[in-house]
Amino acid sequence: MHEPIKAITSLEQLDKCLAACYAVASSEIMSGRGFYQVQGRYFKYPNGTRQWREWVDKRPATVVVPEDPDGNFVMVIQPTGVPEDVKAMIQFPSGYAERGEDAKTTGIREMLEETGLSASSENITDLGAHHQDPGLIAKPVHVYLAEYCVQHYRPKLDQGEYIQLYKVSKSMFMQMLLGGYIKDANTYIASIKALFHLDRLTY
Repeated sequence: MHEPIKAITSLEQLDKCLAACYAVASSEIMSGRGFYQVQGRYFKYPNGTRQWREWVDKRPATVVVPEDPDGNFVMVIQPTGVPEDVKAMIQFPSGYAERGEDAKTTGIREMLEETGLSASSENITDLGAHHQDPGLIAKPVHVYLAEYCVQHYRPKLDQGEYIQLYKVSKSMFMQMLLGGYIKDANTYIASIKALFHLDRLTY
């Protein structure tokens, strides 16, 4: 049996959870191993000038905002050594598409692998796509909201992955957002889309 998902109820508790999940460098900086490809070409602008532009080519990504039946967001804390000033991040489940996958399938798979959560298809809403760094990364990031998620399985992490799973109320999440704890751009954008869709933000 899987353990119940623990709740984060204060920023002080979140600080402790993040500190317990820090990544520490264990080698010198080395050359990459080919996961990302750098490409480039010349572009002609409306004024007639030509400019060389380079970008990173990588697989499309999907981020999923899971909401449990009680209205809590389910999030993951992962260690990260990049950027150097952030040792761990709290974020929504996300990942890259495998060959032949569409964006929704990617999101469902990543959510199940990272959290053990699943939701019926009619409760999964497409919230569109965005570009996290338009001048550098070519492929978009797709966003889905998964409502009424239930944890039927233990997380099935990839080799080398380390993830801690937590749930946060909407009010707690707003404290995290306003307090600068949401440092992952995809999580930030996805949360704004989800909160508008759920009528928790208005304009």
